[in-house]
Amino acid sequence: MEPGDGGAAGGMANLWNGVNFIVDGKPSVPGAEGGFDLDLATAEGLYREAVSLAEDLEEVRRVAERLCETQPPADDPASVSFNNAGVEAFKAGAVHVQAEVDYYWSLARALGKALGLYQESDEQAGRDITASGGESDSGGGFI
Repeated sequence: MEPGDGGAAGGMANLWNGVNFIVDGKPSVPGAEGGFDLDLATAEGLYREAVSLAEDLEEVRRVAERLCETQPPADDPASVSFNNAGVEAFKAGAVHVQAEVDYYWSLARALGKALGLYQESDEQAGRDITASGGESDSGGGFI
């Protein structure tokens, strides 16, 4: 199994698909039952944290993949065998880190979707209020 080949990591990439994040009463999956009910500040903070963790883990993954290229110090059977065992451990670690990266990117995408829906509806409400008041020049309207 190679890093990012869809093995263990493949299932993590879709973990948060279909999960309903409800941000200030606006669901990310309208009509879905249950979910995580968050206020806007908490959802934005979780989104930023998930992105930050995914980015940090991307660097760890790159290092883990470079470790998979480790060569034996000598071309004797013991050195080659010991090196091969180490490389296999590094490969397993790289796959695990890729699964973590996928997990946090998936969470960030799901939260971003919820935040996008919230912000979109909030912006539309602002446009509707402005348009209904006839004061589009001032940025606000009369209700």
